[in-house]
Amino acid sequence: MNNPYVVTLKPNMHKRKKYRHLILASDDTESKPRVLKYNVSTFIIIIGILFLIIGGFVGLLVFESKRDLRYELKLSEKDKQIEELTNTNNELTSEIASLNNTVEILSNTVNTKAAAEAELAETIEAQSVPSEFPLTGSASFAENTGEVPEIVFTASEGITVVATAAGTVSDILEDETYGNIVVIDHGNGYKTYYKNKGDTVVKKGDTVSPGTTLYIIGSDNTELCYQIENNGEFINPLDILQING
Repeated sequence: MNNPYVVTLKPNMHKRKKYRHLILASDDTESKPRVLKYNVSTFIIIIGILFLIIGGFVGLLVFESKRDLRYELKLSEKDKQIEELTNTNNELTSEIASLNNTVEILSNTVNTKAAAEAELAETIEAQSVPSEFPLTGSASFAENTGEVPEIVFTASEGITVVATAAGTVSDILEDETYGNIVVIDHGNGYKTYYKNKGDTVVKKGDTVSPGTTLYIIGSDNTELCYQIENNGEFINPLDILQING
């Protein structure tokens, strides 16, 4: 009688683990070879992990190398900037020194100019003080210290009457005793009066310097009456007059 049931045996689907054997042998004849058994999958995993570790280490080395390179580039750039700033500082220092030299030169020039102007002002001021002798030659004189102090000079023919300081002829007047009066305003509070019977050589408004001729002494005008006014008051001409000899 035929069996209606058929039994089919399926082969075992479980895979066997594959192993490899590694034989370690030595040249020594007395030592026995050693056999190492290892799993292929495990070996592959270990190799992969080693590759990952080596790759990570290499990557770390590359990263460190790039970082060091970037650091060196930054240092190089900083050094370049420092060099540029140093050069700029040196140029500015040089310019400042040059400007200081220029300022010193200008200051010396200004000081020299100021000193020259002060000296000129002193000279001009000195020229405006009626201290010079009013005649170009020698003469005898008599001092009159009355209400209006004055000096009366007696000079020789041919001598000229001159201005005793710089100033402006402010007026030409007539005098009952001496004939004419030349009045010079020296612009500093001083006025001088020259009284003589001769004809005046200057006219009102003329600018005069020390030694400018005012009269020429002749045989009929040998006397000169000389007066000095300071800030509205007459003073003794001998107080400031320079008389040599």
